[in-house]
Amino acid sequence: MSDEAAIAVAKRDIEACMRLMVFRRGSAYRAAWRVWGTAMRHATDSEPIMYPLWLLWGALTDWVEQRPAEAELAESAMIRAAHEWLLLPENAEVRRAYFDRWLYGELGYERPQHAEPNAAADGGGGSSA
Repeated sequence: MSDEAAIAVAKRDIEACMRLMVFRRGSAYRAAWRVWGTAMRHATDSEPIMYPLWLLWGALTDWVEQRPAEAELAESAMIRAAHEWLLLPENAEVRRAYFDRWLYGELGYERPQHAEPNAAADGGGGSSA
């Protein structure tokens, strides 16, 4: 399978997990963990999409793992992030804005000094959470 085909399959699988979250089919955390794992496997092959998905869903699953008392709040954020992603048009600029808001605004990743707004998809940033 070509890299492009593998990324398409991964994106399809990720979005299926997101639908499970949105429609409340099972554990949001478990589905989010699958999103994180799938994105991680493809992060270096698809930096504009899979790398920031890996960061985003890693932070969301870490939230549950590191602060279990906030699991309900974290799972609500997972559902919201999934719902918003599923509504996005196939547009790179819109995706960058989504990643920028979620990574730097919602989840508290520190924006690198050299990064411009909407730079999340370029691989910049590190979690401050």
